[in-house]
This record gives sequence, structure tokens and C-alpha cells, in this order.
Amino acid sequence: MVNGRYLCQNLAVEIKGQIPATLSQQGDKEFERSRARAQAALEKLESDIKTRVKAEGLVQKLHELRTGERIKTLQLDDAFAAWKALPRRKEVSGRYLVQVESIFLRFRSFLKRRYPRVQEMADVQTGMACDFMNVEAARRVTPKTYNNVLIFLRSFFEKLKKQAGMAENPFDGIPTREEDTVFRKPFTVAELPLILEAAQSDPLIRPIIVTGMCTAMRRGDCCLLDWSSVDLSNRFITVKTSKTGETVEIPIFPLLEAELRRLTPKGSGPVFPTQAKLYRQNPDGITTRVKAVLRAAGLDDEKGGAPAGQNVNRLRRASVRDFHSFRVTWVTLALTAGIPIELVQRVTGHRTSQIVLKHYFQPDKEDFRRSLADKLPALLSDGQSTTPTAIEKVVLDKLESMHPRNWRQVRNELMDLLKAV
Repeated sequence: MVNGRYLCQNLAVEIKGQIPATLSQQGDKEFERSRARAQAALEKLESDIKTRVKAEGLVQKLHELRTGERIKTLQLDDAFAAWKALPRRKEVSGRYLVQVESIFLRFRSFLKRRYPRVQEMADVQTGMACDFMNVEAARRVTPKTYNNVLIFLRSFFEKLKKQAGMAENPFDGIPTREEDTVFRKPFTVAELPLILEAAQSDPLIRPIIVTGMCTAMRRGDCCLLDWSSVDLSNRFITVKTSKTGETVEIPIFPLLEAELRRLTPKGSGPVFPTQAKLYRQNPDGITTRVKAVLRAAGLDDEKGGAPAGQNVNRLRRASVRDFHSFRVTWVTLALTAGIPIELVQRVTGHRTSQIVLKHYFQPDKEDFRRSLADKLPALLSDGQSTTPTAIEKVVLDKLESMHPRNWRQVRNELMDLLKAV
């Protein structure tokens, strides 16, 4: 019996000879010899257990002398509840809880199948963690999904390590996988009216598309927008983003203002109640309707290959044109128009300009070339205007802000900008 539970141990002794009707009876010589070997193996096992118990008791005593308290343990079956109860700066979203609980339960199920004796967090060893990640890789998940699982479990054990009495984190040292970054493709100025026209056929999704176009907010933030965040008199939206918890300030442009004034403003409550309910029930339902509008506008994902979301060699191909493309479009148009990147960050909620430049500033290469050719000095641009473009202004601002302590960061941001174009 270990920790109040009976365990069955295979002594690895082959039973030979004629087995008697009951073990209290004498068997033949061959059987009695195998019985003797089994008894010797059992006595050795019991001796090893007693030795281990004594060693653990000594460690426990030393720990008590040093810290004044006993070494704590945490059952794996209680671990997720303990993780949820940890104090946090901001509340964890319900959707994220569902995702990470699924990861933990998959790991717990793996341990029960492969290592049934592991009952406490402190029993989990590095080899077991590596075995689980190998099983995850065998499922042919994308590098991003693999990394999400690894990063969560590493954080999970790290935050509970002291509470579980663990000396080290079993997921430390397991490397993440190289991810293929998928850049969303922005819509052009000419394509936006086509989308609005196609959206007329779906009155439920049109206001969400208009909100995404005009605010650069994420899908969930658009669907769950609350009247308490909307100031129609001053034409501003002030809202805390669900993903980062950053408070953003967004001007309400005429297109969105007209959409909002068709509704009945309230002091609080969802601006779009039906869409908010649909999003909470099934977020992908919103995406499906947006993609239907894009197809109707003739703006599917880039041609060639399998459609976005379809399995290719059992891996899902990421979409380059979906609702998130409205966010990329807003950032690209704003920076191209010369709006300072600091103001763009106040709208998007990004903490660093590097993220904005690397992932969201995606100008069309030909438009970028024309813009530079129009603004560069005559020697380089064949006598055209020398007014600096938005890109030039970003570069100049970055160069002017460079000093010995930040030159590496500025260099990396400029390199990301060059790679984007």
C-alpha cells in the first residue's frame, strides 16, 4: 500500500512447475523453487521500499529543520483546480480555461496509460514530459499548437512547483519548434467597398465587419463591444482588449458612427446582442459568415493550394484573408498615410512597435515602391517629390531615437521593416 492505495508489483519471476490447487498447498519441486525466487524478490522489494521511506523521512526532517515546515505534495487530480485558484493580475477568460484544461486532461490521461503509478506532481519526471511531447508531435499538430501545449505545461508546473514540493520543472529544457509565421494579407482601398457591398446580404455580420474595418479591433472585441465603452457624443471608443488587457482608444469614424446610430444606444450592455450571443456559443460561426462575405466579394484566400482551414498532409493551412485581415488593413493604411506609430499602438494596444511593424504593417510591394519613388530625393526618384513617406518617417524617427543602449533593438525593428517590404 502506497499513499493509501494498493499497488500491484510484477516481481518478474516466471512461475514454473505444477501449480497446486491453493497456494497454501505444496507444489512440485519446480514450482516451489519459483515460489522461493518470488519470495526473495518480494523481500528485496519490501527492503527497498523501507529504505526509500527512511531516505524520504530524512529529507523531510532536514527540510523541516531548514524551513520550519514539511515538504508539500500536490495530487495530479487536484492540480488543475490549484492552478485555477492561483492569484492573477487579470481574470482568465472562459475560452482560455477550456483550451488549457483540455491540454492538462490530455496529459493526465497520458500519464494514467503510460505511467499509472504517477499520482503526484512531484512524481512527474523529465522523461515522462518528453514522452508526452513526442506523442503530441506524432499527432501531426502544427508547430504553433505544439508550442502552445509545451509553453502552457511548462508554465503550469513552474507556477505550482513550490506548492507541489518539486525540485525542478520536468518541462524545462524541452525546446519549442520553429514556427512558420503566416502574415495576414491586408485588403486594398478598392477592395473595402466590395466587402461592404457583399455584406449587405448578411445584416447580422455587416455591423461586425464595419466595426472591424473602422477600429482594428479583434473579432471577439468587436462582437462583445459594450455600450459602456462607446462615447457617441465625443465619437470615441475606450475599451480593454480581451487578449492583452490593454486599454485602447479608438476614434469613431463616420462609417461606424452611422452603423451605431441605427441602433438604440444604452448605458451598458452589448452593442450587438445577437452577435455577442453567437460569438459566445460558437466563435467560428462568426468567421464562417465573414468568409462567406469575402467569397461573395471575390476576395477568397490567395489562389492555389488547398482552401484555408483544409487539411494538407493532415496539417491545417492558416488563412491569410479573414476577419483579422481588417486589423492588418487598418494598421497598414494608417502607417502608409503617415500616422505616427505611437498613435497606431494606442488604437491596437500593442506594447512594442516591433510587433506592429513585423506582423501588421504589410504594404503592397508595388504601392510601397511607388510611394518611396514619389518621395525620395530627385537623384534617386527621377525628380519626383521629396516629401517623406510614412515608411521613411518611421525609419527616420527610429534612427533619431537610436543611442548606445537601444541600438540593437532599433536595428532589429528596422530589419523587420525591411523584411516586410
